[in-house]
Amino acid sequence: MKVLHFVTGGFSGATKVAVDLITAHNQIESVESLLVLRRKKTTVAKKLTELDQIGVDYRIVTGSTHLATVYELKQLCEQWQPDILVAHGFPEHLLGRRAGLLAKVPHLVQVEHNSRERYTPWKRYQTCQLSKATDTVVAVSEGVAQVLAQQNLQAPIQAIANGIDTTRFGGVNLLPITDRPQDLIMVGRYAKSKDHVTLIKAMHKLKQKGVMPNLTLVGDGRARYKKEVKALVESYALESQVNFIDYSSEVDKLLLQHKVFVMSSRFEGLNLAVLEAMASGCVVIGSTAVGVEELINDKQDGFLFQIGDARQLADTIELVLSNPAEYQPLAEAAREKALKKYDKSHVSQAYYELFQQLLEG
Repeated sequence: MKVLHFVTGGFSGATKVAVDLITAHNQIESVESLLVLRRKKTTVAKKLTELDQIGVDYRIVTGSTHLATVYELKQLCEQWQPDILVAHGFPEHLLGRRAGLLAKVPHLVQVEHNSRERYTPWKRYQTCQLSKATDTVVAVSEGVAQVLAQQNLQAPIQAIANGIDTTRFGGVNLLPITDRPQDLIMVGRYAKSKDHVTLIKAMHKLKQKGVMPNLTLVGDGRARYKKEVKALVESYALESQVNFIDYSSEVDKLLLQHKVFVMSSRFEGLNLAVLEAMASGCVVIGSTAVGVEELINDKQDGFLFQIGDARQLADTIELVLSNPAEYQPLAEAAREKALKKYDKSHVSQAYYELFQQLLEG
């Protein structure tokens, strides 16, 4: 079984899922996997070195134009001859399946990682047309599956929830919330969909009330949006409270130092950072966005706030930090859920079974 995974070289959540699948399937003798990245500005040597270190076989195709990407990927498919091409995310699922059709790859799979993408009418038309030649469309959450069900796709839709490496996040002898030295953390790329702005506004409202927690922001992404977030921090005079970390290979260690994890997204596919924080024993506060809301039972294993509601977010942060010990049971319940339901071994097994069905069917 030869499986080619095509995904953005931006090392987003979609890239992480593809890498995790390949790493897991590399342990199966009957599976040969190849990762193909569409070059982006953030396809940097440091991240590629990490792929080498974990033994992921990868190639890079141009990202200069969509036409050039399809041409290079078609040639690569003709050389490598995969049985299955898995195209992750937008617009890669359009480019990947187009190249796969041209190269006569036997089986095509689309993986939709988000609940809302920048589809023009033309892109939507392409998606529907390509679905006729697609074996299966995989949604990374039930919320995404519900969105896809409204798009008149011709291929069957299957939900396979994303998962995390529960052996990496958390571990044994976790510090209780009260003993953790840092207050708030958010891990996510800089993009409007992540809505860092609402979190910074919540920090400002807390400061006005005399509550001044520290906040760690981890992630890279769009320079323009990051500049906007930094400018907002400066305008509210929050520089002493907010620590920016562009990229870290030790997010697992950072999470263990923080009491509260915040995810202020406006929309998602299924947010892996939320699951990592749950497994790490943080109290998780998330927005009611698709891909976040379904992970959290409000006031049972975390807290939910309405998308974009900085005041509600500020009130929830203040509530938790005023008496962290009271919310230790929520952190423990969240950790148990992440370990039982969202371990990535379940995900890799589900994809392997799907691939087997395609080849047998």
